[in-house]
Amino acid sequence: MASAPPVILVFDISALSATSPTEWREFSRVGMCYLPQPIYEEMKLLFDRSPDPDLERIAKAFTRFHASSGWQITDASAHHPALKAPSGQALTRRARISLAVGRCGYGLAQNFSNSMVVLITKDRTLLQRLYEIPCVNLCGIPAESLLQWSRSGQRPVPVSQRFQQFRAAHGLPPNTTGASASYQRTSPTRVSQTPSSQMPLKKAPPTLPGWLPDVVSLILAVGGLAIAGYLIWVTLRSSKVQELFRNPSGQLPAIESQFARSLDTTQYIG
Repeated sequence: MASAPPVILVFDISALSATSPTEWREFSRVGMCYLPQPIYEEMKLLFDRSPDPDLERIAKAFTRFHASSGWQITDASAHHPALKAPSGQALTRRARISLAVGRCGYGLAQNFSNSMVVLITKDRTLLQRLYEIPCVNLCGIPAESLLQWSRSGQRPVPVSQRFQQFRAAHGLPPNTTGASASYQRTSPTRVSQTPSSQMPLKKAPPTLPGWLPDVVSLILAVGGLAIAGYLIWVTLRSSKVQELFRNPSGQLPAIESQFARSLDTTQYIG
């Protein structure tokens, strides 16, 4: 047996009147849907003649829905002291139907001991009666909780508690995965993101060879030396610099003249 038993949903007329046909279809995501025979008979009665226009509308909508819904009509029933009619009190029609629904849910829990039977009703008295029954595969929740369950996959707290009791009673390992959904969503409400393995890869920018910076530095150094040499060569070639080298102090011609006269005087004396 799997750690999560299959779910059977049993509906009261109050749960159907609080929801719409579109939401009824969503309920099938959670598990198999059953309608007690007394509820089905009541829906047929409301379809033919109902003093309440809203109930008549629900009855007609369910008649159209049931033809293709796959929901099952069941006459299962079992008695339990918690589902016994109070003695000495006349029951209203609504109270009789409520007890019949509870007995139907209890009967299904007895017939399908390996399934989790969840009764859907707005009747708080019936919900309280269900919790007085020590049955690990039977519980009840309101229609609003079922609607949230069918849309989010998150089990209501009462259902989760019964699941834990069910596992313990059947010697099954506890749910250690942390998942609370009992079904696979068939219509996701958000678009999943593209996996990283399918995302287009960005090309890395090209990298320079390791030797290129050294070559560039050498070229710049050689260029600097060439420019410096050229400037020195231009400077040395200028006429003023050459004249400076020929007569650095500007007195070279006078010295040469004096030297020449000295030579002439020596020759004359000699």
